[in-house]
Amino acid sequence: MTSKPRLMVVDDLDSARQMMKRALARAYEVFDFPSVAEALPALDRAAFDAIITDLRMPGIDGIEGLRRFKAKVPEVPVVLVTAFATVETAVEAMKAGAFDYLTKPFDPDELELVVARAVEHAALRRENARLRSELAGAFDLQGIVGKSAAMKAVVSLLERIAPSEVPILIEGESGTGKDLLARAAHALSRRAAGPYVALNMSAIPENLAESELFGHEKGSFTGAEEARAGFFAEAEGGTLFLDEIGLLPPPLQPKLLRVLQDGEYIPVGSRRPRKANVRVVAATNEDLARAVKEGRFREDLWFRLRVVPIRLPPLRERREDVPLLVEHFVRKHAVRLGREPRSPDAEAMRGLLDHPWPGNIRELEHAIERGLLLAQGPSITLADLPPELAAAPAEAERGGEGRYRKARDAWERRFFEDLLREAGGSVARAAELAGIHRSTLYEKLTRYGLVEKDGKAQ
Repeated sequence: MTSKPRLMVVDDLDSARQMMKRALARAYEVFDFPSVAEALPALDRAAFDAIITDLRMPGIDGIEGLRRFKAKVPEVPVVLVTAFATVETAVEAMKAGAFDYLTKPFDPDELELVVARAVEHAALRRENARLRSELAGAFDLQGIVGKSAAMKAVVSLLERIAPSEVPILIEGESGTGKDLLARAAHALSRRAAGPYVALNMSAIPENLAESELFGHEKGSFTGAEEARAGFFAEAEGGTLFLDEIGLLPPPLQPKLLRVLQDGEYIPVGSRRPRKANVRVVAATNEDLARAVKEGRFREDLWFRLRVVPIRLPPLRERREDVPLLVEHFVRKHAVRLGREPRSPDAEAMRGLLDHPWPGNIRELEHAIERGLLLAQGPSITLADLPPELAAAPAEAERGGEGRYRKARDAWERRFFEDLLREAGGSVARAAELAGIHRSTLYEKLTRYGLVEKDGKAQ
């Protein structure tokens, strides 16, 4: 059975919303909102085929609402409705991107006709976009964007193994999108309706790791004033994503292996095994094979996790995906930052393509956010992007690992400076925000001269 097209109706008058719902409910699934402010978040939760909004409303009016809708979902047609029709407002509405314009009072048949045209227009645009994407070889799977052969291979493998129950090990550098891939594996699995729970092993003190994973009984250790379920219990019926699995403390490695092999675990302070109906997806940015050789990671656990390993390539190995990712991040952040969805000009795009991206997709996303914030003209220029991108073309001919390290260090230092600023100079708070051990963060900050010897931020 084909589902009905979905409409969004925005009007501050309840009577007007109910009238439009009655007129359209037979052919459409209609969701109504009393204001633009309440309607905008709904666009993140569901896809709409058309938007019908009143022109005169308190707060954000129809014209401003139209601009925000078009910035957030440019492909969705917007029909403006008003009782105050003038040539000027009609012209302004069409300039702002309105699909059509209705004057109150209108006949329900007239409303149905305009909405039918808008929905048909949206369907044609989606089909054209789909055909263009197929011709270009691009894809967007659960937020994973690209067209490179490397990413097509990743997506193809993911689509084949996601419906199974085997553990997945995602290998890749920091910032390559391992959490996004884990979420996609969950969404494509038979467990999609269940919970998705993510845990970064670097963010958990070693002495609390077992309790966090498996839970504990009341009184099982000092401070355990009541029983608490662990992450395995929270993920029951769904997927548990264990990031930076290489940091799993050695005493816990056989316990995780038991869960993977037998589907059982024992909470701290208990003697009774619990069943775990959980699919485990793990990720690492380190060489686990070397960790096995050095005795830091159990070989049998490594074998059990990497039944089907997936390697996420770094961004420098998939440069053809950069323009698609840039377009994706511009759309994603323009509305949130209250900026026009500006694209990079030719010089800026060259800088984006030439940069080695040591921080991978995360670094690219930060660069686009900065560009949107600083851009003053119709496009994002090279001057709006991080300064190291301007040096990339000049250094491109020299090549070598030295260029990569220099760019990586520049990005990493800037990242930690911003992190400390956000944390108000507190190293402990910064470690919590970054999701890494305080000692690891302190080493990084010391290396870049961002902390004094007494541990205070500069």
